[in-house]
Amino acid sequence: MTEQTSRLNKLRDKIASAVEQRGYVDHKGSQYLDLPFPVAAGENEYTRIKRERRVSIVADEEAATRILKAKSEALYRRAFPPVPTLDADELYVLLQEGHLTESEMDEILTQRETFAFRGLTS
Repeated sequence: MTEQTSRLNKLRDKIASAVEQRGYVDHKGSQYLDLPFPVAAGENEYTRIKRERRVSIVADEEAATRILKAKSEALYRRAFPPVPTLDADELYVLLQEGHLTESEMDEILTQRETFAFRGLTS
């Protein structure tokens, strides 16, 4: 099982490199590579590979801690309940109430980019 996983990971990395180097990018940042010939997989026949770009917003707890503690312990406690867990929804409330600025929110909420492969039939 470990050997198969290792082989699959190496193959995935090789395909990702080929798509990145020889493919093209769409307006959303996803990467495509047209295959030189159709590849059959089950009932489907694939003509291109899509390395789909996915973006998610994550809160940087260190930035939130630094910013909110510098403002006041009360604001820090609102965003970090007694068991220190960042409440991202409360950050938006603090922004609306004027306790955080847009630039501080941009520092706290950062984008994380990931990719996923999808076979396309046309």
